[in-house]
Amino acid sequence: MTDFLAYVWSLSDDRYVEFVRRLKGAMAAMGETQLLDMASGSAGPVPKLLEMLESQEKYTATALLTDLYPEVSAFEKVKAAHPGRVDYVSTSVDATAVPATYKGFRIMCNSFHHLPPEAARKVLADAVAQRRGIAIMELVERRGPAIAMTAAALINVPLTTPFIRPVRMDRLALTYLMPLIPIAAAFDGVVSCLRTYSIEEMRELTQGLSDDYIWDIDRLTNEGNPFGLMMLIGRPANPSQA
Repeated sequence: MTDFLAYVWSLSDDRYVEFVRRLKGAMAAMGETQLLDMASGSAGPVPKLLEMLESQEKYTATALLTDLYPEVSAFEKVKAAHPGRVDYVSTSVDATAVPATYKGFRIMCNSFHHLPPEAARKVLADAVAQRRGIAIMELVERRGPAIAMTAAALINVPLTTPFIRPVRMDRLALTYLMPLIPIAAAFDGVVSCLRTYSIEEMRELTQGLSDDYIWDIDRLTNEGNPFGLMMLIGRPANPSQA
């Protein structure tokens, strides 16, 4: 299922353009050239973001993948595909209490909605406490069109599976013979939409965390796309004190 999501996220650059522009601005303000990807899963859009930072913004960056339950085999595949640009941590890293040894501009792609409000606030508070930049990106949202499109994974998974590499017999079997992957992807997508934080809710999560942090919270849209990209980017107002 994570392979399907990673494939879908890699198809279009349009949705990322404005987010990448704002992310580059925040990273450059702090002099950061590494993304510390938290709750990475199968790395999702991170390789695409690195490519766009370089091609669109002329800003070269690297990424370090981390997860509470790291999927090392997926991390290895991404690292091999992007030598010198992507690395990973094979041990567990909790996004609510990141060890200070892991540097970089923190980012969470399509995983923030998994956290209940208390844990979500802890993720932001930990970044503030360590004076790190943090970016949250969600490609789903709590709106009817987005919910309908994620439910369409029942159809989209079988349609896209032949194009996902490498071809795996277990993936084919669990898609066509016993369609557990389409069912799970549709269920996960709908639930993810329902749990995604709104703009107002993300603003509430940042209240009282720090007086000297700049928070950029917005819903980015593209014409003809039913999904809005929900984003939050935070950084110290005075990077020299970070």
